[in-house]
Amino acid sequence: MESNAPQSDHQPPTCCGEKRRGLVKGLLAAAIGGFVALFPFVPGLLVVTSPLRKKRKLGGQMIRITTLGALAGSKQPRRFQVIASRRDAWNKYPPEPIAGVYLAPQGEGKPPRAFSVTCPHLGCAVDYNGDTDEYQCPCHTSAFASGGETLYGPSPRGLDELAVEIRGEDEVWIDYKRFEVGKSKRIEISS
Repeated sequence: MESNAPQSDHQPPTCCGEKRRGLVKGLLAAAIGGFVALFPFVPGLLVVTSPLRKKRKLGGQMIRITTLGALAGSKQPRRFQVIASRRDAWNKYPPEPIAGVYLAPQGEGKPPRAFSVTCPHLGCAVDYNGDTDEYQCPCHTSAFASGGETLYGPSPRGLDELAVEIRGEDEVWIDYKRFEVGKSKRIEISS
């Protein structure tokens, strides 16, 4: 029996629709999988990079400088190195000289005063001149009295004084801090 319907060689494509559906499903699965993978990745990344985001300050860390016996018999300030361990990001370094301080004797029974050797003008190291009893900056001729006050020169403030503590019988400890140079106010900076 023959049919009156026209016969056609064209058949509906069965493969293309399935391929497109498979592609959409694959892309959707990849997007969802990527989004789900972010949950453990982001906290892990934050943990690994946390040392880079931390600002470290030396302040609050008391550092042993010398003993009162090393200052005995002297009325003039003496320069000492500040030796401490440093840490940057993931690395911790062994104790090494990081700065210098002048310890100025104040008389029997009183702790010495401590001044940073860094000139507040541009950061040069100041020297103590025993003949004139003043600290002098060789870079721009700033001078400071034995008490740290500015005598003359372009320095915007006096020498930075650091807190001193006597521990035990005669150990001299200081709270070492660094401050921004070129500013009239003391602004502590991180190490």
